[in-house]
Amino acid sequence: MKFLITLLYLLTVAAQAEQFQAPITDTQWLVTQSPLKCSMHQDIARFGSAEFIQTPGDEFKLTFTTALYPSKQTDIYFEIAQAPWQNSEDRLMLVAIPVEKNQQTFTITGKLAKQAFTYIKEGMFPTIRYLSQNSIEEISVLLSTVHFRDSNVNFTQCVEQLTPYTFEQMRKLTVYFNSESSELSDEAKQALSKLADYVKIDDSIKRITVSGHTDNYGRKRLNIPLSEARSLVVKDFLINEHNIDEAMIVTSFHREFIAASTNKTSSGRTHNRRAEIELIR
Repeated sequence: MKFLITLLYLLTVAAQAEQFQAPITDTQWLVTQSPLKCSMHQDIARFGSAEFIQTPGDEFKLTFTTALYPSKQTDIYFEIAQAPWQNSEDRLMLVAIPVEKNQQTFTITGKLAKQAFTYIKEGMFPTIRYLSQNSIEEISVLLSTVHFRDSNVNFTQCVEQLTPYTFEQMRKLTVYFNSESSELSDEAKQALSKLADYVKIDDSIKRITVSGHTDNYGRKRLNIPLSEARSLVVKDFLINEHNIDEAMIVTSFHREFIAASTNKTSSGRTHNRRAEIELIR
């Protein structure tokens, strides 16, 4: 019952609240687009800014950021205000979120952020309300709906074109080789191609390490050049087939000394005939 009351309770904003909102005549929603992040940003005069954010593998987010009005250690209230022409000060209170003293960024995530996005498309005003260290009055911040529809087209297109892979998913890759071979399989080439495509769109990646390994089968003296050849064939593939900068790639080779599995079984030796690739930020 308390949960339903929290979601449905209509709260009348106190007249003493200090209210911030982008001016109707100068409201902008600025869209930033990349395969790794889509954002819709609005400056809010005298307060700071708000931003809708979507990145691969993460929850949808709405953030409010201020340097001027850090919070007291209390709750912020996330609400939906009616359109001004409805002549109502009532607000639909969606959730109360605990915040720390001096907190300057307030984040709404997941379902609630999506609700805010939907409400604003319908002409209503997502709002936060809280107590600040720097004001004797309650702080109330409203998002503006002006120009939202125009920017939403670009934002939605950006979200649809986000890469499906996260850095954590792409950070490490292992490719495997046949016995006494350094030839890349079709499966290995596909995996390396996907990794190369990701490297090209993630500017935070500074280095790619490639280490070659063997099992302990066969003549020991051949395992040194074989482990080196396995690391170099990966490096050459990334450079020649995908134009990855050679300066980014660091190779090493370890023979059979760093085993991924036991060398006592055929299955274990299969897992040891490998090259390990790691992306470093």
